[in-house]
Amino acid sequence: MAPSAPGDDVDRPPDTHVVPDLGRTDVPTNATALAEAREQLVAWASTAGLDAEQIEDVALATYEAMANVVDHAYDQPGGVFDLHACRHDDQVTVTVADNGRWKSPVCGKQSWRGRGLLIIERISCEFELTRHARGTVVTMSWSVLVDESHPQPTRP
Repeated sequence: MAPSAPGDDVDRPPDTHVVPDLGRTDVPTNATALAEAREQLVAWASTAGLDAEQIEDVALATYEAMANVVDHAYDQPGGVFDLHACRHDDQVTVTVADNGRWKSPVCGKQSWRGRGLLIIERISCEFELTRHARGTVVTMSWSVLVDESHPQPTRP
């Protein structure tokens, strides 16, 4: 057994559930690309140890974040975003980042939409929205609840 390095947390058990990160860059802001990104995220979440309800929450919250990019980030067609999902210990984190600027609402136009951020906030354990000069980043996290000694079946 190798000696521990200074600062190692020797009392913490190693993460026994390893899943590669999901990373998509420059995803186009169109319906086909959003649907494909959502499908890839659901497949990834199924391997990350989340239960079925959590997978649905991750998919819905992430889709809302991606839809916000389409609706609010770019004034002109052709925008893109990045999607990243990772599991570290017992936490899954998903990030949606764009390079746009928040579009101003159209004066006099009533919208029946606008609940995406509320949905994200309510169904994620942690949620952060960061706007900066280079775009917007939405970060959402969930605690893994599945007992890994009894893994859940994955969907095809």
